[in-house]
Amino acid sequence: MMESVTSEIDEGTSYIGYKKALDLILSNIRLMSPEKIPLELSLSRIAAADMAAAVSCPPEDVSLKDGFAIRAADIALASSRQPVALEIIGSAFAGSAFHGEVKPGTAVKVCSGAPIPAGANAVVPVEFCEETSKQEVLVGVEAEPGRNILREAEDVKKQDIIIRRGNLFSPGILGLAAAAGIHTVSVYRHPKASILAVGDEVVEAGESLKSGQIYASNLITLKAWLSSFCISSVTAVSKDNAGTIKLELEKARSEADVILTSGGAWGSERDLVIGTLDSLKWQKIFHHVRMGPGKGIAFGLWQGTPVFCLPGGPASNEMSFLQLALPGILQMCGNSRHPLQTVPAELTEDVRSRHKAWTEFRDAVLVENSKGQFSVSPCKNRGRLQAITAANSLICIPEGTHEIHAGDVIPVQLLTPFIQ
Repeated sequence: MMESVTSEIDEGTSYIGYKKALDLILSNIRLMSPEKIPLELSLSRIAAADMAAAVSCPPEDVSLKDGFAIRAADIALASSRQPVALEIIGSAFAGSAFHGEVKPGTAVKVCSGAPIPAGANAVVPVEFCEETSKQEVLVGVEAEPGRNILREAEDVKKQDIIIRRGNLFSPGILGLAAAAGIHTVSVYRHPKASILAVGDEVVEAGESLKSGQIYASNLITLKAWLSSFCISSVTAVSKDNAGTIKLELEKARSEADVILTSGGAWGSERDLVIGTLDSLKWQKIFHHVRMGPGKGIAFGLWQGTPVFCLPGGPASNEMSFLQLALPGILQMCGNSRHPLQTVPAELTEDVRSRHKAWTEFRDAVLVENSKGQFSVSPCKNRGRLQAITAANSLICIPEGTHEIHAGDVIPVQLLTPFIQ
């Protein structure tokens, strides 16, 4: 099976496989330098170093309940029918300790989060207590030592590693780090991207259209995808002129960490991007990939700056970006996961590959039923932009696969954060 696929691949094309292209991108992408930022700004950023707790949390034993701190032995025989009377000798609140000692026959009124007074070894919740006066409380339940007490350093111990290098800062991690006394964190910088649309037919939004011209919708789509991952970008449009393209590329390299071009990458006499980069002595790593749509993508390094040359057609442009360029850009931030989450879904109809030596991606609609199970169907829209707009997911037909069948459960990539 694999031999026939290999021979089929080698005949008539020098295109590389999708997986090889992705591996080449990821192996040639360098991490951005670290930067220190406030903890509250680090959500979804990638840690650039291990970080240890500055303090223990809690710093001492504290109450988990509003109630009374007592000695467990004093109420060992307490019940609702035979409550035990204890003398109230003071109060403790979160951030305000009781400085005396709980001796036999006494209790201290406590709030949740209050330090446990010396001598006490349990807390009885207020619903099991009855204050008969300011000096006496009746306790109607027993409590073993340690009941309703959060021990010192139970959440985190000083010098414990809170987050490891390469881990993602989630809301939970931020809360734990704050409790551990961390207020500044080291993360990988996010790159700044420059997006250049190339073509005599391409016009920036807001300008007047002439015959044969279209608006540069790819610029907006790419910029939106980058923004969704908190990556800033600048955009420009260039005519099919080698000199203009060169000037725009040189400007892009001076102000950005990664360059994306859109259009002009196929290789005809009017496709000048690759030739211009060749004249600028970039290191071309590959051009053309056995993937559909998106086969015209090229990738290389220009004086250390990653350059992704994307096809101009909307479907090819977005797919080559999502499957190859975006994973590389996110790796610059330290994020090694594929940007599109996957879920298992049952295919509603057969889907056939155009060529089993290629990796194919199909726009699809994912639906969730009342049991939380997913089903997926290929989009039926005929227009390129309509299909992109209607799709909330992608089906992948891997290289070497001729057909996937209705009823198969397959991994489906999500294009939207929520399934409708």
